[in-house]
Order: sequence, then structure tokens, then C-alpha cells
Amino acid sequence: MKKIGRNFFSLVWTGVRRNYDNLDDNIAKHLGETDADNPVEIHLSRMFSEVFKRHSKDEADRLFIVGTRSTTPSLRKVSSRPVKPWFFSRVFTVLAVSFIMLILLLFLFKSNKAIPGLIFIGSLAVPFSLLMMFFEINVYQNISVLQLLTTFLVGGILSLLVTMTFYMMLPIRSEVSIESALIVGITEELAKCVVIIFFINLYKLNYIFNGVLLGLRLALAFRSLKVPVM
Repeated sequence: MKKIGRNFFSLVWTGVRRNYDNLDDNIAKHLGETDADNPVEIHLSRMFSEVFKRHSKDEADRLFIVGTRSTTPSLRKVSSRPVKPWFFSRVFTVLAVSFIMLILLLFLFKSNKAIPGLIFIGSLAVPFSLLMMFFEINVYQNISVLQLLTTFLVGGILSLLVTMTFYMMLPIRSEVSIESALIVGITEELAKCVVIIFFINLYKLNYIFNGVLLGLRLALAFRSLKVPVM
């Protein structure tokens, strides 16, 4: 147990040190030089202004040709223009239409075979759409689609496995109480942190923003996989 604990804290320290060593890059310096008296304005109407516009197939293809050695831009080429995601709305539309079609299959034709699909699509629609939105707003463009799906699917399942392992190790009672609820919440978040640290070291992510997106992807995957299990 001591060896496992030593390796765990070594892994945590490696991830923390990598993030803080990167704080002296050009973007961090630029953020540090900004005037604190001038608030940053966020306009949701501008951010999502591209959602209701027409976009070509080439525009959609360009969104997914990122994260490779030849398509990841350098820090100097990272655009400072506002990010305007739009593809996530198309993903949500496809999943929503699929959900409606399954509902029609269930109620019009009384087919119970539609129930597993309803549970799966219903639990996946919002998390996967949000996943695509945050993939679009990654200005560094250093995460590929393969890494995105691996983190979402494998990371979500791995989070459940680590959570169940912690449940076996900790004295969590099955009865409903405030103490049990607190322990369950802490256990689940700790399991997510362990998996996040694993993927940060696996993909050698150097930016805090990437870590935030990674944590969000795992949280969305954990939620979408947990709902059908429940």
C-alpha cells in the first residue's frame, strides 16, 4: 500500500508541476499584463451567432483536422479572435431527431426494442453535444478527435471502475444518510481526478485550459454512462 501511495502522489506531482512550469509561456504572460480594471465582456449572442447560419461540409471537415503534428498551430499562430462554435448544434439536432424517432417507434408500434435506444440516446444527447462544443472552442487545437473519443469513452468507463474500486475500499453504507451522500460525492470526484491525472500525463497536456476541457469531458462521460447503469 505504501508503494501504491508513493506512486500515486508522484503521478499527481508530475501533472501539477507540468502545468505550473508552463505558466511562463507567451499567453500566460499576456494574461498577466492585462489591466485588471478593464473587465472582459462575454456576449453569448455573439458567441453562438454562427449556430443558425449555413455552413459547408468543408467547414465541418476543417474542425476535425486538428491535433496532429502538422495541423497543431504554434502559440504565435493561435488566433485571439472570439471563438464561435456551431457544429455542436448539428450534433444535438441529429441526436434529438433520433430520440424522437425512437419515441414514435415505441408509442406507435408498441415496440419495446426502442427502450434501450431511448435510454442510450437520451443520456448521450446533451453530454456529447457539449463535448463537441468544447472541442470547437479549444483555441490551441492540440487535441485530436481520436483523443477526444478515447477520453470520453475509455475515460468515462475507467472513472466508473476507479469509483467502484474506491467503494470497495471505503466503508460506504447502503442506507440513505448525509454521511453516505458526502462520502459518495467525494469518492466519485476523487476517482475522476485520478483518471484526469492519468490522461494529462498520457497526452502530455501543457495548458491549464486543456486540463479544464479534459476534466469536463470525463465528467460528461461519467454522467452519460452512469445514467443508463442507474
